[in-house]
Amino acid sequence: MSRVSSKERYVIEVYELFRKKGLRMTMDEIADHLKLTKKTLYNNFNSKDELMRTVMQHVLGEIEFKINMALSQGRDAIEALYHTSDMMNKSLSEIGPLLLSDSSVYLPDLKLLDHTNRMSFYSRIIAENIERGISEGFYRTDFNKELVTLFFTSAMSRIYSWNGAYKFLKDPYVFHSELIRYHLESIVNDQGREVLREIIHKRGK
Repeated sequence: MSRVSSKERYVIEVYELFRKKGLRMTMDEIADHLKLTKKTLYNNFNSKDELMRTVMQHVLGEIEFKINMALSQGRDAIEALYHTSDMMNKSLSEIGPLLLSDSSVYLPDLKLLDHTNRMSFYSRIIAENIERGISEGFYRTDFNKELVTLFFTSAMSRIYSWNGAYKFLKDPYVFHSELIRYHLESIVNDQGREVLREIIHKRGK
């Protein structure tokens, strides 16, 4: 088992602190809560900005890892996509609206959850899911895959767009589940629709 460095441990501890307190804390306050000297904190992070960015990149890495795990648990492309939604909802709940909203104020250029970039992790997830669904015989073949990927990721980005309130985070489960159903209803073929109906029924829709 690999050892966790002091810096990695600090990142995890600061993340837990940011979840509870947000990003408005000073380096003095952070050091005090972690029972560290400010010198120790600055020996690992040159500035508060670097500390915040390191923590939020850690958050992003964790989300991506969990989504990849969720994808591997789906028996087919349709079920896998629902698993990613469940994992995203769980991750958002764990992060909490305070940290998400503060990251938009203090780190607006980070684009932690910007899904509109065609080369982003999330765009790749949707593009690969489309290819999987087609190869499994559940998705249609007569649609523009690049545009459909862009449609989905652009809609996903709306949930995280800063408007002063993170409106859709009040109930992300509804947002994600409705978006995925909308997306799948538009691309499944007749065989895929049967699978989709079965999943929706099991999920209590």
